Amino acid sequence: MKDILVALDGSEPADRALTVAADLAVRYGATLHLVHVMLHPLVVSAELKEFARTERVDLPVAVEMSAQGQSIVTAGRVSATGKGVHSVKTEVLTGDPAEQLLEYAREQAVDLVVVGRRGVGKIRGLLMGSVSWKVNSLAECPVLTVR
Repeated sequence: MKDILVALDGSEPADRALTVAADLAVRYGATLHLVHVMLHPLVVSAELKEFARTERVDLPVAVEMSAQGQSIVTAGRVSATGKGVHSVKTEVLTGDPAEQLLEYAREQAVDLVVVGRRGVGKIRGLLMGSVSWKVNSLAECPVLTVR
């Protein structure tokens, strides 16, 4: 096992998934891929950010979401390296979480995907769908769902 992908969203189930994935990465000497997926597109250029800063204009929530996503993967990196993981890659993506995770897993040829399960319940899960369920059902590699 060389590459392990763990989906991070700042939730407790994702934190538990990170712990399990980090343990596996240490055991197998694998690279840990920490991925956070934002739901909304980010269309703010660096120039616009600078303009907003100098003119004291509030930017859309998307900028805050991007910063939050970076914060989540950075915290994940700190946690993973603290657990002894030597190789960590981070990525913040935009779009449908399950689709983006599946695409990343394919492109990076990961050996295992680790996701947390929120336990939204049968009815809500059926109506809304579940990232962990979609990834588990559609991934081309093994998926470990952590409760």
